[in-house]
Amino acid sequence: MDLTDSNAEHTNPLVSCLIVTADREALLRRSLHSYKNQTYPNTELVIVDNGHEPIQSLLDEFSSEEVQYIRIDPSEEMVLGDLRNISLSEAKGDYLICWDDDDWFHPKRIEIEFKTLQEGYDACCLTGNLFHIDTEEFMEHPYRGSLPKGSPSSIMHKKSSDIRYPSLPRKEDTVYLEKWRNKKKYKRLDLSYSYLFVRVFHGSNVSSKKHFLRRLKNNPISWVQYIWYAKIKNQLFDHPKFNLTEKEIESFNLFIEDSKKFGLL
Repeated sequence: MDLTDSNAEHTNPLVSCLIVTADREALLRRSLHSYKNQTYPNTELVIVDNGHEPIQSLLDEFSSEEVQYIRIDPSEEMVLGDLRNISLSEAKGDYLICWDDDDWFHPKRIEIEFKTLQEGYDACCLTGNLFHIDTEEFMEHPYRGSLPKGSPSSIMHKKSSDIRYPSLPRKEDTVYLEKWRNKKKYKRLDLSYSYLFVRVFHGSNVSSKKHFLRRLKNNPISWVQYIWYAKIKNQLFDHPKFNLTEKEIESFNLFIEDSKKFGLL
């Protein structure tokens, strides 16, 4: 997705999509497919791989100029925060975006977040996103979840030499987002943009299923609604967070289509 025209490059600066992965080939295929479908025209992949099985073969369809593949021996004592910092250092773009290997992204994600930064912000993220839990009970019931400070894994920001992830195996992205909130000009895109991103529970996540379900009840109103629908009425899927907008439904259908294409559903 590189641009060759210098004027176009000035209009559309290079955006580096940062992926950390390890032995999750099928999930990574879907994430790369989301990358290929982006409407923003000038991007590169920065992939830090510390799995036991190298994934170079998945990258054959991309030009060598478009991909930076960094192989880290899994025996090295590096936690997720350390690996994310390698991707930050290797990125060539003026703008960087988190691109987790197990999630799905709408084709307009980069375009919309980039336009947000052009309004004068150093960083942005989504207030919320869609969630899909890959179990029989929840298979056809995606829901909308949100965080008051924004979803850490949806961050996009200008390149920075002074903000790095902490050396942590979990919640490193939460700390990283907080650093951007405290040090730079930052914006959260409201819930109308939640269709841009589907977070997926597939059983081998860093976070547990319980953590994913917590987004149904992470503020007082949602908690009361959860008790009412799940415990009293015994109709959890009537909870308002399962009532998706037209854009969210369209996005979820695309996610399902892509997931089936790569044998994930």
